[in-house]
Amino acid sequence: MFDVKDEGLLHGCSLALMEFSGQVFYDFDSKHVWRIYQSAIRAADTGRVTLELDWRGFAGDDSANADLAGSRRGLAAAAAVRQESPDASSRFIYAMMNLVFQDREDPGADKTLAVAATFAGLDATRVRARAMVPGLALLNESTSFARELGVVGVPTIVRDGPPILITTSGAANSGDPVARIELLDRMLRDDGIWSLTKP
Repeated sequence: MFDVKDEGLLHGCSLALMEFSGQVFYDFDSKHVWRIYQSAIRAADTGRVTLELDWRGFAGDDSANADLAGSRRGLAAAAAVRQESPDASSRFIYAMMNLVFQDREDPGADKTLAVAATFAGLDATRVRARAMVPGLALLNESTSFARELGVVGVPTIVRDGPPILITTSGAANSGDPVARIELLDRMLRDDGIWSLTKP
């Protein structure tokens, strides 16, 4: 089972020196999503960063009729929680991230959704049921909205300018987590930054 941390990590701390905000498009398949999520949580844990991130599902599948299973079902459930219980949404996503990426649980499994719902203080049966309606429609709306913004993959952060698609390496969570967030923040503010890669 994932390690339960203080809920304050999800939102930052009032003594923070910077606020990191934006829409983050994610799924439960990409290791890059997990690394960016961990970076954000670690930065918030320092007390020097407040997170104001709006986590939105991105199905990445053009077919609205694709099977509601795996990552797609987990994202649909998260979309329903986001709409119906916004105060519990960050806790639900926190639990899902840890269950899926750390504990290797299936994001679409009833058990995974139930554990995440319970952690977020939600009714597990309702969360599982709402994945189909309205969750699937909400996920499809989120994916369409993301595509209109220029999102082509995950994790992508969007603020005021062009979207930033992030590709990480295994070293993504080494070093100073605040410095990582500050770098992402500078890139979000600088439309002159291109694509930077290391072999």
